[in-house]
Amino acid sequence: MIKVGKEMHGQKLENESTAEFNVKQVYFDQELRQATFIEIEKKEVSNKKDAIPDHHAGEMLHSIQASGGQFTPDNYPVTDDDRKEQEANGMMIVSYAQLNWYKDGFRLGENVEDVHTSVLADQCSYRSLIKAEVLTEDGEELGKVKEVVLHPDGRIEGFELSEGFLSDFLSSEQPFLKVDNTVKYQHDKVIVPKDYHHSLKST
Repeated sequence: MIKVGKEMHGQKLENESTAEFNVKQVYFDQELRQATFIEIEKKEVSNKKDAIPDHHAGEMLHSIQASGGQFTPDNYPVTDDDRKEQEANGMMIVSYAQLNWYKDGFRLGENVEDVHTSVLADQCSYRSLIKAEVLTEDGEELGKVKEVVLHPDGRIEGFELSEGFLSDFLSSEQPFLKVDNTVKYQHDKVIVPKDYHHSLKST
């Protein structure tokens, strides 16, 4: 099983390109059944040893020095290579299906397709789930979401809960709420059926 906060969120994705990809956010469907999309920060890593000097940068640097100025990190001339690198960097949204899970982490598939951010309009983010209250339909508080646990294919297995109302009744300090089709996400809260606390397990 995969713990999103520990093994996905903020982690680097292995890939074949020269860029680095880091997971910034994980999204789930509103029914809390499946991880759907991943928000990734892309950063192009240029090889400084192989970089070809930009003669325009040299001209600008000489101009700065000739006018009595000095080279500082603040006035270093922007090169064509710098512009290309900035354009290559940024945030992107990809489908969870484009990730491959290995024992040592996630790998980003080839030919990654970036999707429009509009797909996130009806999604639930990992950030919004963490610390969300878990309540029964009749208002009994079972705790708060501390961690989201996934099957490698993206299916949500359940939530680890922080200590809550039922913590004193469990032998472990980490109650686990298994997710099924009766669990819902409404108004930033996780709602479960009455008496659902009987299905809580210890991890």
